[in-house]
This record gives sequence, C-alpha cells and structure tokens, in this order.
Amino acid sequence: MTRRLNRICLLALLAAVLAATAAAQQAKPIANWANLSQLVAGSEIRVTLAAGKTMRGFVQRVTAESLAINATTSQEMLSRQDIRRVELKKPGHRGRNTLIGLAIGTGAGLAIGAGVDAKSSPGVMFPDLGKVVFSSAGVLLGTVIGVALPTGGWRDVYRAP
Repeated sequence: MTRRLNRICLLALLAAVLAATAAAQQAKPIANWANLSQLVAGSEIRVTLAAGKTMRGFVQRVTAESLAINATTSQEMLSRQDIRRVELKKPGHRGRNTLIGLAIGTGAGLAIGAGVDAKSSPGVMFPDLGKVVFSSAGVLLGTVIGVALPTGGWRDVYRAP
C-alpha cells in the first residue's frame, strides 16, 4: 500500500512540475514588438489589423515601426500602430500522429485479441482468431484517429497592448 501511495505522489509531483514548466513557457510577454524580429523570413503569419481586417501571408522583413509581408494578392507594408495581433503558423504533425495512432491501435488490438484468445475453449478451429481480428481492427481505428487529430494551428507572437 505504501509503495502504491509513493508512486501516486511521485506521479502527482511530476504532473505538477510539467504543468509549471508549460505555464512558464506560455508566460512569455506577447505585447513586445521585438518578438516579431525573431520570425524567419518566409514564415507564414496571420495579421489582424486595428480596423478588424485579417491578412495571411509570409514575413518579408520586420523593422522597429513596420512589418512587410507577402500577402496572397500583393506585398503589404503594415505600420506598427495599425497591427493589433500577429500569429505564427505552427508546423503540422499529421504523419507523426498517424504513426502513433497506428502503434497504439495495433498494441491495444493485439492485447484485446490475446485476452479473447486466452478465454477461448481448447480445440477451437482458429486459436489465434482474436489476435488477428482485433489487431487488424486496432490498426485501422488507430490510423484513422491519428490522421483525424488536429495538427498545426496558430500561435500568438505579438498582441498590441
């Protein structure tokens, strides 16, 4: 009982440390125009202007008072006071998520199939049928879920004070 309690406390402590680390990384001030100077030329961004209009494009260059982007239809030079928010497009991980889903689905299906096969009576015509059926279903289901998971998204880089 004491070992189990120690493990639970250790896991709770680990979760708290991870949550604190994530919170510290999120605490980066986004009202700082200097954040934009860290963007690499060619990065995909979404800019919300003070007038409410949103533009998508790629970073061309950043100065102390302006942001130049290659928008979908033209090149734009946006003044710092006209910009309300800038977001950076995060890279997608669809391939990675697909492989993770495939591995988890295969493992879960194989485990369920092994459990079903262990409970089958002796002399069954197909003794490993549970493993074959459930691991195949796990592969299919895990892969579909991995493909369907959302990837990428937008991350705030700058927000006007």
